[in-house]
Amino acid sequence: MAGKPFALDYAAVMAVGAALDADMEMLADVLPAAEAAIVAQFAGDGED
Repeated sequence: MAGKPFALDYAAVMAVGAALDADMEMLADVLPAAEAAIVAQFAGDGED
């Protein structure tokens, strides 16, 4: 899987969320599912 993403930088995502005054508890709750969907899409595992 060379050259393809395998994870998100959670610290960076949380920092952007804090800068945008997001609901940090909700962001932390949905981040694992969002990461799985994003990584699958970039890896070519997603259909849509």
